[in-house]
Amino acid sequence: MKASAISTISATHHQRPRVLLALASTLLIVLIVPNSLVVLFILLPLWWIVFRPWQLGELYSFAIAAIFFLLQNYVCLKAGIFEFRHKDFMLMPYYEPFLWGFYFTALKRFIVGTRKSPAFEMKSLIGLLATSIAFSVFSRTSLFFAATIVSTLFLFVLFHRKLDIAFAVSALLLGFVVELFGVYSGLWSYPAPDLLRMPYWFSTMWISVGLLGWRFLMPLGGWLEQQTTHQGA
Repeated sequence: MKASAISTISATHHQRPRVLLALASTLLIVLIVPNSLVVLFILLPLWWIVFRPWQLGELYSFAIAAIFFLLQNYVCLKAGIFEFRHKDFMLMPYYEPFLWGFYFTALKRFIVGTRKSPAFEMKSLIGLLATSIAFSVFSRTSLFFAATIVSTLFLFVLFHRKLDIAFAVSALLLGFVVELFGVYSGLWSYPAPDLLRMPYWFSTMWISVGLLGWRFLMPLGGWLEQQTTHQGA
C-alpha cells in the first residue's frame, strides 16, 4: 500500500471520533436548549471547532446544503408530509437548514476524511433533478413512496461504486438515528407514519442524501473552491 493511501486512511480514522462527538453533542443541544436561535448560535461555533481545519470547498457545500434544504423542507412542510414543533421561520426552527450542512460535512469526514471529492459530472445534476421531482411533485400523492423508490434506484444506476455505497449506507444509518431522535423527542412528527413513528420514505430520502452529497454537493463545493482559488491567483 502506498504511503499516501496509508496517510489518507489514518486521517479518516482520526476524523471519526470527532464526527461521533459532534453528532452526539448536536442532538443533545437541540434537545435541551428550548430556543432555536440560541441553538444555532451554539452549534455553528461548535461545528467550526470540531471540524477544523475546514476546506473552502466544505464551507461552500455547507452553505449550499443549508440553502437547498431551507427551500426543499419548506415545500415538503407546505405539503404536510411532516411538521416541526417549532415553526420559527418558513415552518421550521432557525437551526434546521444548517443541520443539513452539518450532516453532509459529518458524512464526508466520517467516510473519506479530508480527501477531495470527485469531479463534478453532468449526471450528478440529472440525479438531483430526478430526486427533487420525486420528493416535491409526488409528495402530495399516494405514489410518493413509490416515486422515491424509483428515483433512488435511478441514482444507483448512475452511481454504484464502492464509495457511493458507503455514502448511501452511512447516510441511511445516520438518518435512522436522527429520525428516531426527532420523532421520539417530539421535535418533529409525520402525519402518516408506517414504522417506529416514521414513514417508509425516510429511507429513500436519506439514501439519496448520501449519494447526492458525495456525487453532487461535494463536487460542486470543490468546483467553487477551484474557481475561487483561480480568481485569487
